[in-house]
Amino acid sequence: MGLTCEVCGRPLDGVPSKVTIDGAVLRVCPRCAGRGRPYLPPPSMRSRLSPRPSQRPRAPELEVDPRCGAMVKQAREKRGMTQEQLGRAINVKASVISLVESGKMRPDLVLAGTLSRYLKVELLVPGGELES
Repeated sequence: MGLTCEVCGRPLDGVPSKVTIDGAVLRVCPRCAGRGRPYLPPPSMRSRLSPRPSQRPRAPELEVDPRCGAMVKQAREKRGMTQEQLGRAINVKASVISLVESGKMRPDLVLAGTLSRYLKVELLVPGGELES
């Protein structure tokens, strides 16, 4: 006995379509396939079903340059900005800019990236390039 459409009961010729109708996954004939959405397995199953892509080399881990405070201060002054103006421009408090510039606080990767982009200075370097 062959497969039948799980919606209309007609015999299935060839490969049935898998569709989702009201949350149920059904094997249906071409006529009934339009009644649902094409079935996509969940992401966890898709990774098991498809071949794994080749391993790409990872980008080097970035770290904040230890000289970032002086670099931020120099770039800010070169633009003629106050700490308050820079803070407003990148949406952080002026006290944070002050702490970074004085070296009392090392910015996290997000803040360092924001400062790098805004001031157009390289504050992030690959981890292996820093001397301990």
